[in-house]
Amino acid sequence: MRYNSVYLIKRIGIALITLYVAVTLNFLLPRLMKGDPASALASEKALGSQEVADALKVQFGLDNPSLWYQYAKYMKQLLHGNLGVSYANFPSPVADVMLKALPWTLGTVLIATLLSYLIGWLIGIRGAWKPGSLFDNTTLFSSFFLNSVPFFWIAIIFIMIFSFYLGWFPLGQAVDPAYDSFSWLEKAKSVVYHAFLPVFTLIIATLAGHILVLRNNLMRVLSEDYMLLAKAKGLRASRRKYMYGARNALLPSFTGLMTSLGHVIGGAITTEIVFSYPGVGLVTFNAILNHDFPLIQGAFLCIAISVIVCNLIADLVYPLIDPRVALN
Repeated sequence: MRYNSVYLIKRIGIALITLYVAVTLNFLLPRLMKGDPASALASEKALGSQEVADALKVQFGLDNPSLWYQYAKYMKQLLHGNLGVSYANFPSPVADVMLKALPWTLGTVLIATLLSYLIGWLIGIRGAWKPGSLFDNTTLFSSFFLNSVPFFWIAIIFIMIFSFYLGWFPLGQAVDPAYDSFSWLEKAKSVVYHAFLPVFTLIIATLAGHILVLRNNLMRVLSEDYMLLAKAKGLRASRRKYMYGARNALLPSFTGLMTSLGHVIGGAITTEIVFSYPGVGLVTFNAILNHDFPLIQGAFLCIAISVIVCNLIADLVYPLIDPRVALN
């Protein structure tokens, strides 16, 4: 299937408009919070000196109370690729703080998301192919239970069992305290050792939704006329199961996967807080607590861009994997 120029321009135009709206909201929302970050930072660094607070306001662009002035300055800096200076990590630039946290988030949340979808799809396919079986009933009960349990509760339970009582995994953090003195092999083992429980927690916490969605999609597909025709023609069960059934049932889940991949950069805030894992989610949470406008804006901007880009990719790829979709 070939794309036409109207379809491409329309999709890209919608993505750019969405990005502009997201950037504008990204500027406005942090400023709805009360507090003066310049004075707070001056109280920490210079015993509340008013001169230091005034100097910081100038540097942070808060010397002019006009939102239009601040918005224009923010957009100008953004067009030059400047995300500003983090208030809470002063004088570190926001880009440096984000780049330091991003690898930890990508290494855990991305792996957990892909594994969760893969395992959920496999379980959902098997359950839908034999509805009412012991396996199907067990997975349905477990999925409904897990789907009603908050992320943080699962994380706390796992820490209590596997870290506190059994001592199999660390209570938190991403590496050992002596990480810098390790060899490259010891560093890799330390990273995997500390990341295993957060990844496992994210998989368990998100698995139920993928199982239920895929199972319901496949149950609907199995009732279609073409599936009955394939069975009547004597096609092998494995071919009907995967080539006809699972292939068509996976199509609606593809958009969900791309959206989830877009949210990967945002991290799993609740899980990262519980495990004290230094990813983007924990950085964003601390930035909100510290009224760190530039860091909040930088974090949400990265999330917005990743979600918009992944949705745009889904819009462009979906017609290729499902020719029934009209390009209009």
